[in-house]
Amino acid sequence: MKRLAIFFVCFASLAMASCNMLGAGAGNTVAQSLGQTCGSAVLGLYQSYKSTGTIDLTNANNLTNALALATAYTQLRQNKDNTSYRNAFTSGLIMSSAGLITNQNAGNFVSALLGAQQLGTINSSSTTSQVNTTTPTLVNLVKSLD
Repeated sequence: MKRLAIFFVCFASLAMASCNMLGAGAGNTVAQSLGQTCGSAVLGLYQSYKSTGTIDLTNANNLTNALALATAYTQLRQNKDNTSYRNAFTSGLIMSSAGLITNQNAGNFVSALLGAQQLGTINSSSTTSQVNTTTPTLVNLVKSLD
């Protein structure tokens, strides 16, 4: 199971990194795409949290979603002062979260995501114990959507 989880984490990291490198000149498209990835990840973590009461990072889907959030955090943090980028990211976030993130709560969620500094420590080479330290941060993010 650990190998499968590591495979998913590595695959997701490479996929996101290649998307970021390919779209470096197309800020709004990249930002919107990253927002969509983030919205899907948040939705997956939210649903997992609602069904189990926690976020189990031994679950490959949760681990992949945590990595997606970490990538979104890092990219959004690097572009936090770019209003166009942030708006495109927020648009993608709303689009792919199946109504969980709305125009009304998107600003608060993006602010909470930017404040989740522990997510900046996760990357494709993180150990399971390093990723597990972010569980409270992930729980707080999804709880902010209630």
